[in-house]
Formats: sequence, structure tokens, C-alpha cells
Amino acid sequence: MRNIIIYLLSVVLFCSSCSTRQTQYKIGVSQCLDDAWRQKMNQEMARELLIHPEMTLSTRVAHGSNELQCAQIDSFIAERVDLLIVSPNEAEDVKPAVTRAYRAGIPVIIADRRVTGDEWTAFIGGDNYKVGSLMAEWIKEQRSKAKRTHGRSFTVLEIMGLDGSTPATLRHKGMTDGLEGLPVEIHSVPGYWHQENAYDAVTQYISSHPLPDIVVAQNDLMAVGAAEALRDHPSSATNRPVPIMGVDGIQVGLQAIEDGVISCTATYSSRGDLVIETAARILSGKPYVRDTVLETVMVDPEAAVLLLMQYRERNHDLETLHIVQLRSDAVWHEMRAERHMLILLMTGVLVLFLMVLAFLFYKQRGLQHALKNEVVPQLENVQEAIQLSRRDEAFAERLRKVVDDHLSNPNLNVEYLGTMLQLSRTQLFRRVKTVAGKGPLDYIRERRLIRADELLHTTDMTIQQVALELCFSSAGYFAKCYKDHFGHLPSVR
Repeated sequence: MRNIIIYLLSVVLFCSSCSTRQTQYKIGVSQCLDDAWRQKMNQEMARELLIHPEMTLSTRVAHGSNELQCAQIDSFIAERVDLLIVSPNEAEDVKPAVTRAYRAGIPVIIADRRVTGDEWTAFIGGDNYKVGSLMAEWIKEQRSKAKRTHGRSFTVLEIMGLDGSTPATLRHKGMTDGLEGLPVEIHSVPGYWHQENAYDAVTQYISSHPLPDIVVAQNDLMAVGAAEALRDHPSSATNRPVPIMGVDGIQVGLQAIEDGVISCTATYSSRGDLVIETAARILSGKPYVRDTVLETVMVDPEAAVLLLMQYRERNHDLETLHIVQLRSDAVWHEMRAERHMLILLMTGVLVLFLMVLAFLFYKQRGLQHALKNEVVPQLENVQEAIQLSRRDEAFAERLRKVVDDHLSNPNLNVEYLGTMLQLSRTQLFRRVKTVAGKGPLDYIRERRLIRADELLHTTDMTIQQVALELCFSSAGYFAKCYKDHFGHLPSVR
């Protein structure tokens, strides 16, 4: 189906390149830096532009200078761009230039770092304070696991970004607020958002200090730099491993997690695609969301593998669509003299193709329905009967009983389950994946949801009581998990 979609897009791009040119909108993009995170955002915007040929981007980079960014924004104002996208270096210092653009009648989308006041058109970005809070939660979790000498403070080495920048300040504050009152000693060193700077800062730190208990870096590149510095330390072979957390969830960080270089990261979405989609809605007069705060979540090794697969697939599709666009532009130049007749011909072919495709899709859906409801279940049952040995059946029953007996235990996690089943973490993941088709945490959550559904329909317990009984953090999170599993929200009998 994906190949069909790509082919359709190629036809649409071909026809759009041959058609009478639409009204063109010039979009000014002011990026504060040219780091990996913003390169990812630029790639996402470029991909989304493939379905918005009416827009072109003019991008300028301030390289961390507030003065240069303000000057670049003023130049966009002088050019009378149709819309301005600004990723501020330091929000308050860049705010006057943003205000000038807005008052000049240019719609302004603020990306990443929020500007105070309301003289902007739309905001799309993450919550840097929440990122810091997630850091604090991870530090607490690691502290509870650590074996420390009695009376010694738990030492955290924080690698900060650019001193005074909005994300660096907010992430630090979110972390320190979350750790307030705990015996945690925080040492902060500057990494300036770059891998090599973080390497130098950590190398200098560990040359005069004992190894920290953990390292938190305010982006993934600095986390990798810290890991390299610890690896290259002369005593690295004899010292304990130091857990490292990054931020952003970019491909470099996810690969580092998969390779075991760092422990985890927190997503900080760039969503360049959403920025372009919002720009298109603003320019066309359609409704749009004015204030969008993007979700931030922790990424462990299991999630990193899945996200890496998604990145690679999106990059492949982007390359394919770029090739399609280049070919369609070449055809346009070659056949410009016959474009009107070609438009009519291609329109007819496209309509006919879509009709045939709709018919084939309808037939395919019918076949898929039959396969899904008749053939596949039978094949699955046969396959399970062949593959599931008596040993696996016994383990599956034992696993189910152990999990079901401890559904109300808040300590029921991978480590606890491994202890109960007398398996190492690696063995547990492999055995559970074999018999259940999913990881241990997903299996535990599934059993809790099945038990929750039973309690809701056989007892007088409320949704809140069921969520509490089965160790969900909140009724809202329980409702979300329940809907994801059963396809509808929970209800009592």
C-alpha cells in the first residue's frame, strides 16, 4: 500500500508541476542555531513542503547571536515575506524583533522557545520545564537503585547548554525544583549544546573530582560527548559505569541508547511538519491551533529501537519523494510547450487510475477482511500449536499466574518479575516475547487491563478505585491505556 501511495504522490507532483502556477508564498525561517535538532526540524519542514508547492522557504541561521537574529528578522520584514517562522535564540532578547514583524502585519509562528506576550500568531514547542522535571524523576529513580556509602550525597553532573538560553535555564530549574529537599549534590558544567564541548567539560571535571553517580545532559549530543569522556578516562576500565541521560530524542541519541552508550533520553519534538501545516492553514485562512505544547516523554532502550525504525523509514520516504519531485520538474522543463494537452491527458489518466485503484482497494479490503477473520485465525492457531512447546506452555501458564497474583503490587516490574521467575533480564525478555508476543511491561499492563475490565463489570468499584487497585498512576492514565487496548473508554456496570 505504501508503494501505491508514493506512486500517487508522484503523479500528483507531476501534474502540479505541469499545471498553471499557484499563488506563491515566501516563508522566512529564522533559526537560532544549526545544530542536529534544528537540522531535523528543517528536514521535517522540507518533507511537508512536498505537499505544499505553493510555499517556498528562505532560511537564515543566527549561530547563537541575538543581535544577528534580530537583524535577520528585520531583513525578512523589509522583504515583506508572507509568513515568518522564528526559533528564538534567547526568547526575551529576540522578542522586540518578533513584535516588529507581527505589528507589520506578518503572521509569526514561534517554534521551540516561547516568547512572552501575545504579539505572535502561533506557538509550537515543547515544555522545557517539564523536561527538567523528567530529569529529576530519572535522578530519583537512579538514586533509589544506587548502592551508596552511608552519609555521602548522591552526585549529579549536569551538562548545561548555552548559558542564559531559555531551554538551558528552564530545564535546569525544572530539575532542581524536582530535587528540592533531597540529599543530591548537583555539579553543573557548560556544554554549549555541542558534543565536543561536553567532552572537554566532562574530561576537565573528572580530572579533579570523583566520578559522579549519574550524568544528565541537556541534549543528546552532549550526552554522547560525556559518555566518550568517561570512556576515555584512564580509570574507565576499573570504575563503575555511570548512567547518562540525554534530551531531544534525535537519531544520534536513539542510536547511542541502542548501542549502550547512554541510558535514556527525553523526547523534545521539533515537529517541523506541524509548523508547515500550521503555516499553510494561516495563509489559506483555515482554522489553526494558536498554542501547541508538544508532549515530552522518556525513551528507554526498548522505545529507542522502535523510534529508530520510524526515523529510517521516514528518511527513506523523504529521499524517494525528493527523487519524484526532481523527475517531475525535469519533465516540466522538457514538455513545457505541450503542457496544456498533457494536463488534460494526465488528468484523465489520473481519474481513471483512481477509479481502478478504488475498485482494487475495495476488493482488497474484502479479501483482507476474509483473511483476517477466517484464514489468519486458523493459520495462527495452527502455527501456535506447532511452535508452542510444552515447556513454553508451562512457562506461559506460570508467567500468567505470577503476574495475575501480583497485579495489585506497585513493585511489579521487570526486575521483580525476573526475580519471581528466577530469570535474568535478558532471559525474561526473550521468554516473555516468545510466549506472549510482547515485552514484560506490555504483558503486565495487558493483564492489569483485563483484570480492570473484569472488576468494572463484576463489582461495584469505581474507575478511580480500579485504577488505584491495579497500580495505575491516575484514572486519566488508566482510561487512556484502557481505550488503547479495548478501543473505548472504561465504564462501570
